[in-house]
Amino acid sequence: MAQSVDTETYILDGRTYTLHTITLPASECSEEATISCLLEPALISLLPNPVPPAHKPITNPNFCVLQTEHKGAGLFAARDIAAGELIMVEHPALILPTGRFPAAVYDELARRLPAKRRAELLAMANARSEEECPSPVEGIVRTNALMLELDPKGTISQEKREIYGGVYPTVNRANHSCGPNATVKWDLSTLTETLYALRPIVAGEEIQKTYINPIFSREKRMSILLNNYRFSCDCPWCNIRSRAQPCANVDLPLTEEEQALVNASDKDRALLGTWIFTHPGYNKWSTDLSRKDDVIINSHMEALALLDKEGMHGLQNLFIEEIAMCYAMLGDLDAFKMWGERVVQLSRIEDPSVARKFEEWLVEPTKLMKKWAWRKRQREQAPGKRKLKTGHAVPVDVVDGFDSFFNDTD
Repeated sequence: MAQSVDTETYILDGRTYTLHTITLPASECSEEATISCLLEPALISLLPNPVPPAHKPITNPNFCVLQTEHKGAGLFAARDIAAGELIMVEHPALILPTGRFPAAVYDELARRLPAKRRAELLAMANARSEEECPSPVEGIVRTNALMLELDPKGTISQEKREIYGGVYPTVNRANHSCGPNATVKWDLSTLTETLYALRPIVAGEEIQKTYINPIFSREKRMSILLNNYRFSCDCPWCNIRSRAQPCANVDLPLTEEEQALVNASDKDRALLGTWIFTHPGYNKWSTDLSRKDDVIINSHMEALALLDKEGMHGLQNLFIEEIAMCYAMLGDLDAFKMWGERVVQLSRIEDPSVARKFEEWLVEPTKLMKKWAWRKRQREQAPGKRKLKTGHAVPVDVVDGFDSFFNDTD
């Protein structure tokens, strides 16, 4: 179980919380790490047991921290970074719920950190005034915390569940964009947040993640960012005129032409947010020969073009994976390899199990994928009937040809 020192309990608004310090042991490649937490007691038993070792630091990192002109410190690519590439892995300095607590609680959370880590925490951006947040630590939390899941199995009842956040002195240096080139992934088993690239990032380019749901309209995005983070977004998808004038004032009223661009962008983002529910998908297509062979590929290519336009690459993996699977069903080896390699590259961090499966298939897909070229074979068959395993004769166009595609090599 996670180690705890100086455990102290608070009862606030009828809820009980425990100040809990997690110590991650050092290994041959890492130093001991400390996470200072404010937790509901029931969550403590859900933490990893045994405690994972502290994550080893990345040698020769591909990023650096630099000061920006208007946004404080930011992360920048120290060299070219490929799509899907790891940027950093970090343990949170603090874990706590979103509620409001006395200043003394926030100060105590920071006090429990080692001096170096505490100094890193206190050097982070604080967008809240002293009137709003008497404790600077609270201001830092409310400016930087990223939501994380401590109870993925739903052990705690819904009515008692709270939203928790983690504060990361280095990961949180990545500033916001509504078209981010990087994203984060929380891993409860290792108590780490991983930052990785969504698309290629060139040396010197700022590494940015999104603080909000990018499918929201520009008006809603800017309202949330101003209310929660105290800034007006100046990314190219919010400050439309900055595409032609990089230093333009985002607060000036939009012209009619600029408003038309905003409206088009809002429409595209809303469409992308519902695309998988309103457009044909791979699963139904794979067994329905009445559908055109290229309908999913064309639809997904259209979605990918919109994702590129809006910088919403966090949604790309589903479309790329399904395009690869379509080419497998059509027996197009070159196209499957090209798209399958993209799946592997983009999924190694986001979904390692998918990356491993495609790596296996790519060795020799024509033999390892049970349903390889199934759709192509159906098209080449002469009209008539064929036998299912049950022995019943049925028309070709109603045969279910996708009964075990993903499990055929298990």
